[in-house]
Amino acid sequence: MKGWQMYSKIQAMKEQGFSIRQVSTHICASRNTVRKYWEMDPETFATTYTTVNRTTALQAYESIIVKWLETYPNMTAAQVRDWLSEKYKLEAADRTVRRYVLNLRKQYGLAKQMEPKREYEAVEELPKGYQLQLDFGEKQVRDAYSSRYHKLCFVVFTLSHSRYKWGTFQDKPFLSVDLVRALYRCFDYMGGMPRQLVYDQDSIIVVSENNGDIIHTQAFASFLDETKLAVRVCRKSDPESKGLVEASVKFVKRNFMENRLYTGLDIWNQTFEDWLVRTGNGNQHGTTKRKPAEVFAEEQHHLLPLYGAAPVETAKEMDRNVRADNTVLYKSNRYSVPYGTYSKEKKVFLVAKNGKLEIMDRAGEPLALHDISEAKGKLIKMEIHRRNKQDKIKEQIEKAVSLLGEEFRKYIEVLCETKPRYVKEQLNLVLNTCEVYNRNDVLAAMQYCVEKELYSAGDLWDAAGTIAGQKLPHIQPSRLPVSGNSPQPPLTDERYHIPVENRALTVYAEVAAAKGSQKEPLNGSGVRR
Repeated sequence: MKGWQMYSKIQAMKEQGFSIRQVSTHICASRNTVRKYWEMDPETFATTYTTVNRTTALQAYESIIVKWLETYPNMTAAQVRDWLSEKYKLEAADRTVRRYVLNLRKQYGLAKQMEPKREYEAVEELPKGYQLQLDFGEKQVRDAYSSRYHKLCFVVFTLSHSRYKWGTFQDKPFLSVDLVRALYRCFDYMGGMPRQLVYDQDSIIVVSENNGDIIHTQAFASFLDETKLAVRVCRKSDPESKGLVEASVKFVKRNFMENRLYTGLDIWNQTFEDWLVRTGNGNQHGTTKRKPAEVFAEEQHHLLPLYGAAPVETAKEMDRNVRADNTVLYKSNRYSVPYGTYSKEKKVFLVAKNGKLEIMDRAGEPLALHDISEAKGKLIKMEIHRRNKQDKIKEQIEKAVSLLGEEFRKYIEVLCETKPRYVKEQLNLVLNTCEVYNRNDVLAAMQYCVEKELYSAGDLWDAAGTIAGQKLPHIQPSRLPVSGNSPQPPLTDERYHIPVENRALTVYAEVAAAKGSQKEPLNGSGVRR
C-alpha cells in the first residue's frame, strides 16, 4: 500500500471510531506506523510525503546519476537537477537533489573537484529596470559525433535587479557588430531597454579609456547614439562592479555548457534558450530567494521602450586586420589603405553602405573610401595609396644638381624618362660619378653624352673615366662593367700597367705541331699503345 493510500485509510478508520490496534490488524501494518500517521495533520503529511516521494524518485535514477558523477567529477548538483529535468522530465527541489547527490558522493567516494574562489565586496541592490550588465565567455565543447572539440564564444546579459538573463553563442570571436546585434536581440527578448549598460574594457567596445573620456569603437558609438543609453566601464581588477554577470557567465559554463555535447550552433542556441526558461531564469536565485522570471515580471514594466530595430548599416559593419601589403579583405576582394597603415596589431573598421566601402581606424578616423566591386579576387587600389617614390627621386636629383649645377638638371630628367624602371639605380650611379670624378670632368662627360644622345648613367661613368684618363699618358681607359655595387675609379698607378708581348701566329702553329709529334703511334686496332 502506498503512503498516501495508507494515510487516507488510517484517517478514515480513525473517524469511524476504530482503535490503533484494530487499524493495525486491518491494514496489516505495525502499530508504530499507524501511530505515526494517526496524529499527523494533512499539511504535514503532504510536505513529508512529497519529500519522501521525490527521494524515492531520485533513487530510480541512482545508477545514472552515479555514472554522471564518475564521468564528470566537477558536475554540480544544480546541473544534475537540470539534466534530470531536461532528459527525464523529473522535477525535484534543489535541496532534495543537493542532499541526494552529496550522499551519493559520500557513498561511492566521488569527491568533487574544487576551484579557488575570488573575494568580492557586496554591492547594493539597484532599482528595477536601471542596469544591464554584459560579459563575454568562451569554452571548448566536445562534438557529439566525433572526438573533436569546438570553441564556442558567447555573451551574457543580466539585469541587476531581477537577475534575469539572456545570451547567445557563436563559433567565432565577437566583433563590435556582433555585440550590437546581440544587444538589440536582448532588448527584443526582454521587451525593453535598461537605463545603463555595464561592461569591461573589451577591445570590441572600448578603443581607449582616455582618462575617463571613453573612446568607443565606431559600431558601439553608433549604437549608443541610437539608443541614448548611459554606460559604465569597469576598471581593471574591479570584478565586483559587474559581479552579477560574471556569476552568470560561470553559471552558464558550469550548468549549461559543462559536459554537454555539441550538435550544431542553431540547436545549441535553441537548447540554451530552453535552459534559460527551465533553469537559468526558472530556478530560485540563491541571493534573492526568488525566481528571476518572477521578479522580471515586475521589473519589465520599468524598462525603457525600444527605439526601433537596429540600423541597416549596422548589419554591414565589421572589423578587419590590415594585411602586410596594406590591404583589407572584403567579399573576396582586396581594398587598399594608405601605405604604412599595416602593423601586426593594426585593425580597421569597415562600413559598407550604398555601394561604398568606408575604411576607418579604431577611433573612427577615415582612411579610405572605395566603390564596392562585384567581381571576385580583385585588387581595388587608390593612386594616393601607392608608395611615394617620387620624393626620394627628387632628393637624389637635387643632390646631383647641387654638386654640378643647374645645367645638369635637364640631362638627369631625360635620363629618368629614358629608364623609368631603373631610376633609383641610374641616379645612384650618377651620384657615384659625381663623387669619384671632379666636377669639370663630369660636366664634359655630360656634354659628350648629350651630343651622342647617350642617356645612361653607365655611359656617363665611362665618358667621365675616359676624359679623366686622357690626362694620364700611361692609362688606356676602358669601359667598366655596371653592377649593383658602386663602380670603382680607373686605376691610375703605373705599377699596375703590365705590357704584353705580341707574337706571330706561326709561333703558335709550331708549338701545336711539336706537341702532336710526341703522341704515341696507333696499333692495328686504332688504339694507342
